[in-house]
Amino acid sequence: MHSNYSRRSYLARSGVALAGVGSLSGCLGTLRGGRGTVTFGSVLPTSMDGLLGELGTAHTKAVEQAVADVRQAGGPLDSDIELRTHDSKVDGETAVGECEKLVSEGAVGFVGALVSDVSLVLADFVSENDIVQVSPSSTTPTLAARGYNDDVKFVGRTAPNDIQQAFVMAKALNDDKHVGADDVGILYLNNAFGNSLAQEVAAAFDGRVTDQVTFEAGKDSYDDTIAQVTGDDPDAIAVVSSPGSTKGVLQRGVESGYEGDWVLSAGLIPDAPPRYFEGLYGATMASQRSTGAQKLAQKLGDIAPLPPYTQHAYDALFLQALAVERAGEATPKAVAENLRAVSGGRGHTVTVGEFGRAKQLLDAGREINYEGASSSVDLNEDLEPLNPYVIQRVRGGTVRELELVKTSFFEGATDE
Repeated sequence: MHSNYSRRSYLARSGVALAGVGSLSGCLGTLRGGRGTVTFGSVLPTSMDGLLGELGTAHTKAVEQAVADVRQAGGPLDSDIELRTHDSKVDGETAVGECEKLVSEGAVGFVGALVSDVSLVLADFVSENDIVQVSPSSTTPTLAARGYNDDVKFVGRTAPNDIQQAFVMAKALNDDKHVGADDVGILYLNNAFGNSLAQEVAAAFDGRVTDQVTFEAGKDSYDDTIAQVTGDDPDAIAVVSSPGSTKGVLQRGVESGYEGDWVLSAGLIPDAPPRYFEGLYGATMASQRSTGAQKLAQKLGDIAPLPPYTQHAYDALFLQALAVERAGEATPKAVAENLRAVSGGRGHTVTVGEFGRAKQLLDAGREINYEGASSSVDLNEDLEPLNPYVIQRVRGGTVRELELVKTSFFEGATDE
């Protein structure tokens, strides 16, 4: 279902102003002092083969680094911090089972899941149980409205909502200085992520959508799929998929004889693109060159260059520890009610590895604003960030940035 967000209404939900932050749970400078152990967890696919397993392992290392940085600063509330790592595979039932273990282990929150399908299943569990979920990489718009218990939202993410990505893909399609398409076909991966983003792209595009065609990863032949999506000879094809899932289908499409443009979702254009990527467009998050990003790259130098969303995994754990510190108590509800307060764009800036500085500021009754490794992480009321994007194109075998799409772009349309 389309969310009916315009660019302006989406920005209005961002936490830039953060009015009323003082009403959130937590009394600065109180309830501090050693209180045993604060337990967090991770629910990530660490045993999988291929790209998802690589991502799960890298994300776990980032979470472990965040825990080490918090521990080095004396821990939240001057308590020890413990991490329980659990393997979710890429299966909702397995992930729920591992999350149940975290609840029994007394965890106040966890980092996960990796993919949107699993995060949505976990969100239903979280809404009925006492634990906080922060996903580093699940981007489906559906997650924005999930994970509520009464009026408290227990599910957040450090990756942006795909509504942003849809607006940027549509900008590349609509704008005459890029594709300038009058009609488009949409080819999308058949899962929660693909379905949601495809619908958002269709809604944001100004012209006619000729067809929306699903595909499954790993099939031997995509001839019928490509024939269907190109059948009406649209000006462009928008491809919605997750990294590692387009093998075969994209190359078959590009080499099919179809002469229109291709616009790809985030993460589908590699740093060293194969020859058949020549001329393809992409919409992806702007790379971070911040102090936090540089610090984390140094800390995780053994897995450099950092795989996608690794920075987001670090931020997901660090934010939860900061929320405990601000709240003055280590409970899931306290974490949920303070996540936005430590990342809403107002207060003294702290970044990667600066948990000790955050503690000092909070003890002095000051507000803090975490600027992360992944972005400024200014969480809105849906507990998700607003990020700048870039429109890319492959030219001469290299990936070129055509346009930086700043967060102010999302102010550019009125509510419908």
